Amino acid sequence: MRRAFLLLLLGFSFAASAFAADGAVSEGIVIQANGNQADFKRAVILASNMREVLTKAKFEIVVYGPNVHLLTPFSDELPLIQKVQGEGIDVIACGRTLKTEHMSESDLAPNVKVVPFGAVHIVNREKQGWQYLKP
Repeated sequence: MRRAFLLLLLGFSFAASAFAADGAVSEGIVIQANGNQADFKRAVILASNMREVLTKAKFEIVVYGPNVHLLTPFSDELPLIQKVQGEGIDVIACGRTLKTEHMSESDLAPNVKVVPFGAVHIVNREKQGWQYLKP
């Protein structure tokens, strides 16, 4: 019985080590980008850099406030947005902000997703066990 317990404990230790080695800390990481353009760039670069280490985690960058204007096909940030999308990072616009800024989904760059309310989306992700970052 004691031997079985030790083997079970050893198995859990190996599993925990493997989990840490994969760099996974949770289901996903949701990053808020609602400040100025520099804040947006920091959020996108942070997500990309973290993705290199946390290869199993999902990443989302939630954009609301005036930064939604950076998500258009004519934005200077389009190459950076496309880079992170190519890495599997979701870029998400707040639908409520789009209305406030007199924009529609058709104004956004390809593959930018829209949620009804960005802050609520972040709160819901936290409830689901995602980690939240505000760079």
